Amino acid sequence: MSVILVTGASTGIGQTTSLHLASKGHQVFAGVRSPDTAHELKERIDAQGNPVELIQLDVTDQGSVDSAVQQIMAQAGRIDVLVNNAGVGGGRAVEETPLEEVRGVFETNYFGVTRMLLAVTPIMRKQRAGRIINMSSLAGRMVFGCHGHYSAAKWALEGLSEALAFEMAEFNVRVALIEPGSVPTPAWEKGSPPPEDTSYGNSLARLAAWATYTMKNPASTQDVADAVTHAIESEAPHFRYLVGQDAIEDVAGRHSVTDDEWIEMNRLQGQDFARRWKQVVGVDYFGADD
Repeated sequence: MSVILVTGASTGIGQTTSLHLASKGHQVFAGVRSPDTAHELKERIDAQGNPVELIQLDVTDQGSVDSAVQQIMAQAGRIDVLVNNAGVGGGRAVEETPLEEVRGVFETNYFGVTRMLLAVTPIMRKQRAGRIINMSSLAGRMVFGCHGHYSAAKWALEGLSEALAFEMAEFNVRVALIEPGSVPTPAWEKGSPPPEDTSYGNSLARLAAWATYTMKNPASTQDVADAVTHAIESEAPHFRYLVGQDAIEDVAGRHSVTDDEWIEMNRLQGQDFARRWKQVVGVDYFGADD
């Protein structure tokens, strides 16, 4: 049995992951910003019957992070696994994204992870054992227009995770990245909408068309939880876990061409883009055959 802390556990991937890990006998602390309002998580805990302990944790608040970690150490005496799941979305053109919104995306998706690492890595280093699971995204491997700042935060997380994997190796701590494609969760509703008079309607339409297609056969939160579980329990875990058919297809397509070819493809418009995407990725996401 491992002592596991999951951030952003009130809904979606974090909720399912917390419940799944508890069902496998682990001691799970589910970090939520407001335990009093985590009604759905509480209902699922009661229905499942496996203990999950809610703990107040806001990854954007240093005091909250420190308090949560101290509480777990006082109660359990160790932290074997940290699942950095808390995150927010965002989909606007670079020109149309206010700087304070950019900071908000990074505050949760990158600096929030960093706060957790600063609090937990000393514990794992002294234990000389542990697993750190960072929730990245397909957007950490490829980018669409009007998704730049979200992708930038995930790309930063990918680089951080690789460095961390090297640094923690001598202390018997493993690091893994989970990279889901489309997963229907409340995270899709987070983030500010683009302005109605946007100048980037074509890029937004392309992003929306991608989401519409991939949501026809999305990965589930359980699929992601299964990947997290493998990263925790396997004696030979992977560093990266692509989750979902779209993630697998899109990354394969991205790596099948050069950077210049990928950029030139995405400069195309209309049916020219749709046909080239189908040629590169091998799947008709954008109506090339219409």
